Amino acid sequence: MMRLCKNWYKSLEVVKPKLNITRQVYEFIVRTTKDSPRVETGGILMGRDIKPLTVDVTHASLPGPKAYHSSTKFLRDTEYCSKVLQEHYEKYGVDYVGEWHSHIVPLRGVSGGDIATLTSIIYDPDYNFNAFACIVALLENEKVELIGYIATKRYIYQVEIRVVDSDMLI
Repeated sequence: MMRLCKNWYKSLEVVKPKLNITRQVYEFIVRTTKDSPRVETGGILMGRDIKPLTVDVTHASLPGPKAYHSSTKFLRDTEYCSKVLQEHYEKYGVDYVGEWHSHIVPLRGVSGGDIATLTSIIYDPDYNFNAFACIVALLENEKVELIGYIATKRYIYQVEIRVVDSDMLI
């Protein structure tokens, strides 16, 4: 019995969720957030969901012309984002891997509404996400800080956003 228990830890793997985004996506989100200083904005994230818990983001969208914006709420234009996703899938082979939106009030992190949105997406039977990314762009004093999250069916992890050159994620 002791022999079986002695080496059990050798088969364990430590998994740390990771969120990688290209420098272009990072700059796009910062610029788009600064361009909307009075109301929240956002869009979808496109790239690859890599097992076990890594999301590589290579593209991000605008919110779309029919998006809803207020100082405390944002709803993207689903039809517009679906078209953008289809175009990017055909051109680059990327898929829907997350959402991004701004906070213009001093709320560091996800709100209750954000958690509800993430939960509904991760449990939607039409999707089969291993991991789903969320980026909150916090606008304070004309500066933007990006805060990253990885959602799974059991947890929402706050993670470091690793900004990389495009060729590292292709």
